[in-house]
Amino acid sequence: MRGLTLLIRRPVCRTALNLKRTSQEPLRFNSSSTSPKSISNLLRKSTRGDNRKLPDGPCRTRFAPSPTGYLHLGSLRTALYNYLLAKATGGQFLLRIEDTDQTRLVPDAEERLYQDLKWAGLSWDEGPDVFNGNGPYGPYRQSERLALYDEHAEQLIREGRAYRCFCSPEDLEHQKREAHARGEPTHYQGTCRSISLRESDARAANGESFAVRFKSAEKPLMIHDMVYGRYQKNEREEDFIIRKRDGFPTYHFANVVDDRLMQITHVIRGAEWLISTPKHVEMYAAFGWEPPAFAHVGLLVDKNRRKLSKRDSGVDMSWYKDRGILPSTLLNFAVLLGWGRPSSVKSDVMTLNQMVDNFIPKFSRGDIVVDLGKLPHLQTKHLRELLKQLGRVPDIQTKEPADLLEVPEPDRHILSQLRTITEPIMDIIKRVEATKKTQQQTPPPTNNEAEDDVSTIIAQTAQVVGENLLEPYTDIYQDAHISEVLRANNTLPNPLDHPSALARFVAENWFLFFSIPESTLRNKNTSSISTLLENHIHNNRLQAQTAIKYLEDFATALKEKGMSNSNSEVPKATEDAIKSCVPAVTKDNIVLGDKPLNPVKLFWAVIRWALTTVDVGPSVVGIVQILGQEETLKRLEQAKRVLEGVEKNELKEEESVEG
Repeated sequence: MRGLTLLIRRPVCRTALNLKRTSQEPLRFNSSSTSPKSISNLLRKSTRGDNRKLPDGPCRTRFAPSPTGYLHLGSLRTALYNYLLAKATGGQFLLRIEDTDQTRLVPDAEERLYQDLKWAGLSWDEGPDVFNGNGPYGPYRQSERLALYDEHAEQLIREGRAYRCFCSPEDLEHQKREAHARGEPTHYQGTCRSISLRESDARAANGESFAVRFKSAEKPLMIHDMVYGRYQKNEREEDFIIRKRDGFPTYHFANVVDDRLMQITHVIRGAEWLISTPKHVEMYAAFGWEPPAFAHVGLLVDKNRRKLSKRDSGVDMSWYKDRGILPSTLLNFAVLLGWGRPSSVKSDVMTLNQMVDNFIPKFSRGDIVVDLGKLPHLQTKHLRELLKQLGRVPDIQTKEPADLLEVPEPDRHILSQLRTITEPIMDIIKRVEATKKTQQQTPPPTNNEAEDDVSTIIAQTAQVVGENLLEPYTDIYQDAHISEVLRANNTLPNPLDHPSALARFVAENWFLFFSIPESTLRNKNTSSISTLLENHIHNNRLQAQTAIKYLEDFATALKEKGMSNSNSEVPKATEDAIKSCVPAVTKDNIVLGDKPLNPVKLFWAVIRWALTTVDVGPSVVGIVQILGQEETLKRLEQAKRVLEGVEKNELKEEESVEG
């Protein structure tokens, strides 16, 4: 390196790199030590290790996206693997924005990146948005580090490891065409490689535009990867550009400089970058730096083994958000795409903390088929667990607490995650409400089959619901209320059948979101009255009186058992009320035609009909807990009025016959 030796700064995770040193002297490189063989030996030492175990010391990893597009499934997986390795070893996870390609920047991509990562549940120790980017190795946005890249490019020029290229874009294109016409490789032919440093300095000083090219090794380099082992390209690297004519560094150069200066010990990225790793390692060697350990994970492909594109379902983060996929579900889905979990971990279902606890840097070779069919299973497991953990939630009847910020942890975090599914459900509910108020009919078909299905379900639901939503029903209360409805149901919406699944969920549970009009209770086509009243009561005045007695006894028992407006007291009060009613019910002797009718069955049918109008659904205890005392008693009284009307009409019919 022309008389200059560079002191290597020790990586944070030296034991992870498994480097053995025989003295305390700093490791130095000179121009004779950077042959492919010596570089390969260095990298072999750096990356050899047991990937079934964690490194011995804390690791520093990074996620370095380019704001030329939005976060997708593959980049989320990369971020997750790097996050897990850092956290599993007690290290640090960095976020770095690689915005050197100024021509392709998407204006809101960086902000969306922060939002999507945070929504998914990932955080970082250092980054552009942490302490205003003033971390120990900042700035963390490459466009703010240009002076560093210029300094290091100049160093390579002075040491003869790089040179200025004054070829214009037109000259380069002409050279490629001629090489192609001759049947030769279209690589850069090294036109400016022989220009002396003196001449190069003079031309640059005179304002002549130039790029900077790296002097690549004469033979292809053998590298070692934690996943694929030894890797070597068939041809040597061309003299690739490390600094563009616009003054910005190329991805490859900035990547190497930043990883070194930020003391990154491990780089986990997609297998498409494996082909670029030899040139990265050559640059590390040119500076006299030890490279980090590399692990290249398999490409994500569809069922036809084609690389996923932006047009495929399940690529963009918005696809998951729009379908109500929970953040924990998505992370669980992503971690399984190529990670070889330890044999001691028997279940595929894991929280982020469990992933950290069980993580080892072991990954599958080859392409990874993305099977979206696993999502419903994972979603159900994670949703059930979140609902199970949900403790004290805002009480709709008492209106306390009044804001999400007043909800104590961990319930506040749980409710925040649940909004991924509660918000789209609320959107469906509001559409039903609007359709009811405007008396809209099913809209004409469109080219969107899924939306047509949703519109049909909404129109049908609007025909049976009451005029009003259960009150109060805004802000934090809607999240808590919908969460309780989800918790009470045995079947949860299938995210792959979105948004139809959410619309059907609202349709099947409308009585827990809207009031019940008496017209719906009476209508044989819109309630279980067809099986309950028609068969059991309409034909027998005595059974109508019995059903009324059941409603009265249940309402009285609920009051006597201490049921209040506090949701926390509802389950016990409801269960006690049922226990007090059932023994008396079993003594009833009810006959339908010439066959005896189970009185307990009639009791349950009457109560469920009064509270829901349907035959199936959540348990009565769960329904009462969701509705609360006031709404429950109101519905029991309303059902009683309907039955009394049935009884009076039947009595009039009997008197008419006798007359």
